[in-house]
Amino acid sequence: MRVVVTGGSGQLARAIRETWTGHEVLCPPEAELDLSSREAIRRVLHEVNPGVVINAGAFTQVDRCEAEEAVATLINGTAVAWLAETCDDLQAKLVQISTDYVFDGQGTRPYRETDPVNPQSVYGRTKFLGEQAALSACNHLVARTSWLYDAWGKNFFLTMVNAARQGRALRVVADQRGTPTSCRALARQLQTAIDEDWRGLVHATCAGETTWHGFAAEIFRQTGIEASLSPCTTADYPLPAPRPAYSVMDGAHRGELGTDRMPTWEHALVEVVAHHRQESLGTERP
Repeated sequence: MRVVVTGGSGQLARAIRETWTGHEVLCPPEAELDLSSREAIRRVLHEVNPGVVINAGAFTQVDRCEAEEAVATLINGTAVAWLAETCDDLQAKLVQISTDYVFDGQGTRPYRETDPVNPQSVYGRTKFLGEQAALSACNHLVARTSWLYDAWGKNFFLTMVNAARQGRALRVVADQRGTPTSCRALARQLQTAIDEDWRGLVHATCAGETTWHGFAAEIFRQTGIEASLSPCTTADYPLPAPRPAYSVMDGAHRGELGTDRMPTWEHALVEVVAHHRQESLGTERP
């Protein structure tokens, strides 16, 4: 099957390219498949005629969204409606990647797909608009995920590793709980969802939960990097956009839809660390 992934230069798009088998995966450059242009979306998708469109493109700079709400609404909301209408024209499935930020973070047990949403930030509100637009497509799957990272791109894992290697003292938030999810783990689950024709809304994070501080500590344990790491609170570093204090999502529905391939977050990290170590060794060779 021919699959188009938006956000072609992003970390999830790369994971899909590297892990998917048995499909023709195309990741057009953002300048070509421009989510801010209905005409570009329609032109590119009609030319390629995919069976599946995975919308991994988004305005994900959470704090910038607070100051640039119109742009966030266009990319995270309106563009998804354009993708949905075009997918319907082509009889293609639309897979929308969404976020834990649609919840208010006040929960005390993992969020289920049936729980009410209550986004507290512009990013969360615009991503929820995207969910609603995707659900209007005749053939759709909305996959909520959280705390994405991998051995490439810009993410918490690489920020921690690079900062520690530079000898910087690190204070990391210890009062926000969620689930780190590697892009490659999500990518594999998405292929299974496509192959098994999942539909509707599903939570797609790794299993388990931790804090950002706990995630950092496990990164340094697995990499063997000695780091000066201490906990802090969200209040110690106020930011324009509120962060969910609790954003763990329940994954039981995956097993009801088909094959649940999501590993624990600690196990997913093992693979990312091994990849990063291998790439680092390759870079260091004369």
